[in-house]
Amino acid sequence: MLAAENDGERTADAIRDAMDPIWYAFTEEERRILDDRSVGIVRSLEGLRIPLGDHLYYADPGPPQKRPLPSPTQSITDWRKAA
Repeated sequence: MLAAENDGERTADAIRDAMDPIWYAFTEEERRILDDRSVGIVRSLEGLRIPLGDHLYYADPGPPQKRPLPSPTQSITDWRKAA
C-alpha cells in the first residue's frame, strides 16, 4: 500500500476498494491487530520467498556420466585429408 500511495492516489484507492469486503469481514480485534503492525522496507526479495514443498523443485541429476568414445572398427585411412 505504501508503494501504491507513492505511485498515485488512484492506485491506492483502487486497492483499498478491492480490499474493503475482506477488511470488513474481520472482527474488531483482528482489525486492531492488523492496524498495530509495524511497517518495514523490503531490501531483498530473498525475504519474500515462501517454501511450498519439494514437489516444486527440479532435482539436478549431477554431471553427465562419462562415456567412452567409440572406437573405430576399421583402420583410419586418409586421416590427413579429414583433418
